[in-house]
Amino acid sequence: MGFSVSKCPYTWLRNVFSNAEKTSSEEAAHLRVQVNRDLKTVVDVTLPARSARWLMDVIPDDVIVKIKEEGIPISEIQEYLSQATTLVPCPIFTLEEPARVVKVWLE
Repeated sequence: MGFSVSKCPYTWLRNVFSNAEKTSSEEAAHLRVQVNRDLKTVVDVTLPARSARWLMDVIPDDVIVKIKEEGIPISEIQEYLSQATTLVPCPIFTLEEPARVVKVWLE
């Protein structure tokens, strides 16, 4: 499994979103969720970007549990996205397991 964040998940979170805000002047149009299992794409969903504001509701519960186990600050990500004035294109997170990779991003 793999996902690296800084020792402080909050610092990592702020860096991801502040860097995205600095490098992009455009607003994200879509929230993308892609799941690959055994190197095959089994889920490839495009939702309106505003769906990111309730991200935890669109991710299956078993994935939320694994995200939290990996130390991904999903609650803080959800909080940030729900309060952001503008959603800009950026990666949100990638969860890598031996047989499954889950990628979530704004584009």
